[in-house]
Amino acid sequence: MSTVSSLVLRKPVVLNKPQQAIRLLRGLYRETSCLFDEVARKQIQIRIRERFRECKDVKDEQRVTKLLKDGRRILSTLTRANNGDKWRLVYVLQHAYGAKGKLKHEMLKPLLKKAEPQEPLIPGRRRTAPPGPSPALVALMKAQVGKSIKVIEPVIPKETVSGKPFPRVRIANMKWRHQSMNLRRITPPLSSSDFERMEMLVMGFRKCVPPKRQYLTRDTRIGPKKQRPHRYTPRMQRRIFEYVLEQFTSMEYKDNPQGGKWVAKYSPVLQTLLRKEGAPEDFEGVNGKGEPEGLIGNPNAVTGKSAAERNRLKGKALEFANWLEAKRRDGKIPKEMGHFW
Repeated sequence: MSTVSSLVLRKPVVLNKPQQAIRLLRGLYRETSCLFDEVARKQIQIRIRERFRECKDVKDEQRVTKLLKDGRRILSTLTRANNGDKWRLVYVLQHAYGAKGKLKHEMLKPLLKKAEPQEPLIPGRRRTAPPGPSPALVALMKAQVGKSIKVIEPVIPKETVSGKPFPRVRIANMKWRHQSMNLRRITPPLSSSDFERMEMLVMGFRKCVPPKRQYLTRDTRIGPKKQRPHRYTPRMQRRIFEYVLEQFTSMEYKDNPQGGKWVAKYSPVLQTLLRKEGAPEDFEGVNGKGEPEGLIGNPNAVTGKSAAERNRLKGKALEFANWLEAKRRDGKIPKEMGHFW
């Protein structure tokens, strides 16, 4: 049992397990209300409420002790995030937006339900049926190949070591195991509204709604300097949101006469920022190969890898310029920030 010092009785007050849970719940709500992002404040509070309701009927003492220990660990994470530990804050934002935790699995369910069932590799044995392909899930994996996953489909040998045909049971198991590994590593796509909001926050065209409760207590104001809370400046907030946005993609269904398809892509805001090289005007008079126009057979022309890199930067710069122009045309960029970039 935990103890709390009493100023009236001058002796420690012993709390039982239900009292510890109520005290822990209040502490979690207090720390959550201090987060500077309104979406994180709402999502984390919902998750805390759901988790406490799921565990309120647990009677096993060992299980209750473990749950209280996990709650104190989460409380410590929220406290350190509010104190200025940016990596703890990134961890909290990942759970709030769905990069980790229960929300991630809920956001992936619609993509998994669209999968087409496959016939078993061995007739009559349903467990040998490989995972069915989902066009939306395949598009999401293609966008994240080389970033969070290596390949979409596993490499299956045709023969065993002894030269016999590879067993079909093992083929099904390898495909299921590989897809499970990919699902653990990929991040679900954000909705269009959340994705656009995150872009505006990264660019500084939008600000978070500040919390009513500011994190500054008597215990952190005194004592060693390393224990004092750090303030999240607007620039630091943009960098934190940028790190979180790098893990998410946007999903869009493009319809054309040949047949519609799902397309997942990262935000153009991440491709061209002030600290990165490459602006549209830097590529004036450059052809598709990255070489100056009008120079044919010039031995000193830039070719090869340098030309490919220059052409890649040109495409990113133009994509960002088109994105910025579209947001300015829709009136989503404040007038005082119209010439910021």
